[in-house]
Amino acid sequence: MYMDGRIVKEFNNNWRFMKLPKKKGLSEIAFEAVSFDDSAWEIVSLPHTWNDQDGADGWSGKDEGGEDYYRGLSGYRKTALFSKSIYEGKSVFIEFEGANTVTELYVNGRFAGRHEGGYSAFRFDITSLLNLEEENVFAVKVNNAPTDYIAPITNQGDFTKMGGIYRDVKIIITDPIHLDLMDYGSSGVYVTPKNISESRAQTDVLVKLANDGAGERAVDVTVNIFDMDGNLCAFTSRGILLQEGKKNQIECTMFVENPVLWNGTENPCRYTAEIVVGADGKIFDRYMQKFGIRTYSIDPENGFFLNGKYLDLRGVNYHQDSYENGWAMTNGQRERDYAMIREMGCTSVRMAHYQHNSYEYELCDRLGLTVWTEIGIINKMSDNGTDNLTVSGKFAENAKQQLLELIRQNYNHPSIIVWGISNELYQMTDEIYHIYTELNQLAKKEDETRLTTFADAQFWGRFLELPADVVGYNRYFGWYKEAGPADQFGAWLDSYHGSKEKRPICISEYGGGGAISQFKDNINWQTDIDPWGERHYQNYQSVMHENIWAQFAKRRYLWGKYIWCMFDFASDGRQEGDTKGQNDKGLATRKRIPKDSFYFYKSVWNKEPMLYLTEKGFVVRNSIVPQIKAYSNAQSVELFINGILKGQQKHSDLDGENSTVFLWENMEIAIGKKNEILVRSVFPDGTVLEDRAFWMGVCEETD
Repeated sequence: MYMDGRIVKEFNNNWRFMKLPKKKGLSEIAFEAVSFDDSAWEIVSLPHTWNDQDGADGWSGKDEGGEDYYRGLSGYRKTALFSKSIYEGKSVFIEFEGANTVTELYVNGRFAGRHEGGYSAFRFDITSLLNLEEENVFAVKVNNAPTDYIAPITNQGDFTKMGGIYRDVKIIITDPIHLDLMDYGSSGVYVTPKNISESRAQTDVLVKLANDGAGERAVDVTVNIFDMDGNLCAFTSRGILLQEGKKNQIECTMFVENPVLWNGTENPCRYTAEIVVGADGKIFDRYMQKFGIRTYSIDPENGFFLNGKYLDLRGVNYHQDSYENGWAMTNGQRERDYAMIREMGCTSVRMAHYQHNSYEYELCDRLGLTVWTEIGIINKMSDNGTDNLTVSGKFAENAKQQLLELIRQNYNHPSIIVWGISNELYQMTDEIYHIYTELNQLAKKEDETRLTTFADAQFWGRFLELPADVVGYNRYFGWYKEAGPADQFGAWLDSYHGSKEKRPICISEYGGGGAISQFKDNINWQTDIDPWGERHYQNYQSVMHENIWAQFAKRRYLWGKYIWCMFDFASDGRQEGDTKGQNDKGLATRKRIPKDSFYFYKSVWNKEPMLYLTEKGFVVRNSIVPQIKAYSNAQSVELFINGILKGQQKHSDLDGENSTVFLWENMEIAIGKKNEILVRSVFPDGTVLEDRAFWMGVCEETD
């Protein structure tokens, strides 16, 4: 991508790769040397992870790092020519959008930098390390071995921590005078809409600058704001003196008249701020920053409000993981996933449990999905398993770094509504409480416009006192026995709301496993469901979600409801249901096959006409089927068995909170043949939908 004063080039192709385990003595190889022979190494393209296979195959034997998949050092090498015609007299940066967990870069055998943390973008200034008109050797050490100071520490977090340079790499070429590209991986531009009304919106713009050239220089910074149609809405220009080798910043205030608000899925409108840095008719740097104008608030009794109007925040948790290539996802795969999220009718997404790829936030901006995003503090801050917990001396500093990177890199996304600080923290000491308090204060200092939150799974003592503006509860009623049956979820929430917890509360995680191949009639949760074992019946998952949603829908005070989770994902320590190496609580499989529960939520949340017959995979049935069930947002649904009408269910006859669940009880099918089960709905606009399955009837009870 070429812009005035700046060139951005992809740097993804023709890398050499090799795992370098300690147990083979390979971790000591000095492969950063220019003369190192890498001809035997595998050729790969980025994004790349070395755990796309072994990170999702279950209990395959302990590897380095104490996991059932490889957690250790690997090497990447690449050669590239940098011509004088492009690079001479320029500042040159390399940008890694994400590499897990510790990354060191060497250019032509010289150390360029080190980054600790697996989820944010980071850059190194490589200007002085390049040899122009010669081949340059890039050597990257990436190590995803567990640590006691980089969150999530050790093996905390129920997901595979895939190693590698698993996001894109770019080369950025600028004039020596440019926007500050070393500001925690940010764009160097921060746009803050304030005092928003129907007639006017104040728009504050902070621009951070750097002068890597010789001598001081007076420059002009021009800010132009354009609407979605490219019309100029506001502009300003200011002069500033940049001293040699120093950084500076400029702040300006403009006003957008009659602003069109970013209004979620109804109208995800965004503006563009064009930042131009130049002098004497020359442009040194130019950058286009999208942003949105909107207000929001969260009320402890009435939930979430966007631009002054109530919005039902309903959505899913989502991990960066695909069956095709693990964490090394493509933007096309992300678009596919978010299209399914929108198809279901979601208005919000919780990005679990770390900073996600920048393209995801862009997608949510464009689709109108609100976002909860968080850093990687999960379960523990200390690796000490005793009551006398001691946090690593570097933990707090790295956690602050992760939070700064999260906020500064994503500050301009209107979709983001809360910064999350932790997930299911279950250790507590004065030191841990102090670290948490500092992180919350840092988030509030960095961004005065957004709220802070955390996801709690303890619900007692000082865990209820952790500082944050709003809170989320992770609770699995109807799945894990210690929580209780599904129909008690609402009463439990009521006991906390306004009593034990005065702040606004949401459900940050709920759900249960669903094996797509497993079905059973007349399921008893206490005896038939084994949360950590094999019995994860798909039709139980959908009934559990029906039960829980009926309770959530009546409780306006819940500012958000986030299902765990959208897709099954790699979690190599698990071996349950009909998969290994996966968490199977998704509403769709890891291969993106929707489960019945997906269609339940679609029937409730999506206004587009839909009809779905459940239990299609339950192909061998008792001759008396206890229930035939369809999900639809139609006014009525007809059931046909082998072409014969068996009855019509009407929307008005159903339970108010689950009025999209159509049931026929104790229906008879023929023994010894495939029976066609068909449901049909006619919608007010004339749309006719049908869905069918074929079931073999048997006289013996069949699970």
